[in-house]
Amino acid sequence: MKVHLLNRPDYQPQDDIAPFKEDLCQDLVLDPILKIMGKGDNYVEQQCRTILLTPLTDRQNLLHRQSALRDAIRNSKTILQLYATVAEVVTDISNYKTSHRNGNPLPAVRVLNAVEQLDLLANGLQRLKDVIVNTYGHFTGVIFRDFYDAFLKEFNAEFVRLVHEKATLLRKNSQDEGEIQISGRIGNGLKADGFVVNVLSEYQSKRKIDIMESLFSTKIHKNEIRISYDDLELNRDCRDLESAGLLHVASTFDSFSFELMKMFNSLRQQLAFYHGCCNLYNHMKNMVFPVCFPEVNMTGSHAITGQSFYDLGVAVRDQRLPAPNDLSGEDTLTYLITGTNHGGKTTFIRSIATSQLMAQCGMFVPAKSMETQIFIGFFTHFVRSEDASMTAGKLEEELRRLSKIVDNLSSGSIIFLNESFATTSERDAAAIADDIVRAFYDNEITCFFVTHIYAFAKKAYDAGTPRMQFLQAERTIEGQRTYRMKQGEPSVTGYGMELYEEIINGRKIVPDVNEDAYVEPENAVQDDYEEEVPQGYFDEAAYIQSTPEEE
Repeated sequence: MKVHLLNRPDYQPQDDIAPFKEDLCQDLVLDPILKIMGKGDNYVEQQCRTILLTPLTDRQNLLHRQSALRDAIRNSKTILQLYATVAEVVTDISNYKTSHRNGNPLPAVRVLNAVEQLDLLANGLQRLKDVIVNTYGHFTGVIFRDFYDAFLKEFNAEFVRLVHEKATLLRKNSQDEGEIQISGRIGNGLKADGFVVNVLSEYQSKRKIDIMESLFSTKIHKNEIRISYDDLELNRDCRDLESAGLLHVASTFDSFSFELMKMFNSLRQQLAFYHGCCNLYNHMKNMVFPVCFPEVNMTGSHAITGQSFYDLGVAVRDQRLPAPNDLSGEDTLTYLITGTNHGGKTTFIRSIATSQLMAQCGMFVPAKSMETQIFIGFFTHFVRSEDASMTAGKLEEELRRLSKIVDNLSSGSIIFLNESFATTSERDAAAIADDIVRAFYDNEITCFFVTHIYAFAKKAYDAGTPRMQFLQAERTIEGQRTYRMKQGEPSVTGYGMELYEEIINGRKIVPDVNEDAYVEPENAVQDDYEEEVPQGYFDEAAYIQSTPEEE
């Protein structure tokens, strides 16, 4: 049985559109998010990492996953129950295989091991079936309902009974308490071949037969040849035939167990993702973080719009909500973000990048609302520390990474650059940035670029190029940072007196906090799942007085 909870039955594997996965994890601060998803289960965390870093380009498959996740969130307790049951079965089988890895090689023992595995799987099927029967009707979406119906149809009561019955007979037969009747033929090299198990039956005690029965038996079995075990050579050949037959039996049951195990492994992987998403969703709701399911289009307009985007990695790491931002893409290809140091520019593009990544995995996103497109390539290029071995400077290291990215870029991709090329002179940096961004623009590649290269940003602004949007970190008249982005002409980012006050006099600038950031979105999926929230887990007053996340 094939499980289609994560992908549609007709889904074809796609090319990897996010090849630099370690860079994504580091640049977007994904590890704290994955820790919340795993909630102490390393397998769940690893599967969520794999799926989150493999964004989709098939809109129908993305909508399939979105629909299943909505249903899973409404039934997060049932998802946990299903996942725990499947995980126990897989663990039991894995432990059994480990303990019998270097066991007895005799054919009869091989059969016994195959039977034990089959028994464990049959018991696992029964346990999973019990959960499905007890929770039947909980799911309202077609995806989980179809899975339930297919499972109950394929693994019905008769199937499970038959598996247990054959396993019991094989166990008795391997212990000389029954009979296995196997037919075959003579193959190449006079070797036995084409084995077929005809009969599995319990041992029948011998009894005297009368003359009529003896005559009848002789007529029926006149073509049979019975071999005397007194001949040692024939005895050895018979044992060889018996071993070959038993090995065939073991191989047959191993193949059957393998198919069942494949189904359990696939189910565990897919349920792990939905279980991890439920963990994250409930954590975000308990922390009063806005969350919504995005509308994903495929019109090729490159538009990304939404309300109250925030940096989820920083939010779950610091247990507080960073200042949110709105975005109106309107078919924008290039976003140039400038402004004051520590003004929230990095957290802004991280919030957009994380939301887009989650949206293309069929997940909910950290925002009040979002409407976006499907991009066929996903890349980040954030500033790095200097090479510890000093074999390369920062600019050389940046250009090396960018060269690898460019080799994988194509029209319809999206890339997020943060402070790139800032390690050389402004003149050289402006020339490099101008060439790179122009190439992205000409090839229909969506680009978010946080930059301090004023000469480059001002030149681009003065050119009046369509499909470009210029954002800057907002400051109040009093000089306070609001950690919000607003549209406007690029500004010089040096604020010497402010830095002097902050460093020498120790003056701290407190952001203006928008209380709407704590309002639960109207379109959030409701769930009856309740989880105890630790005391002091979210202190709104403490947040208002806290210093903002620095870039």
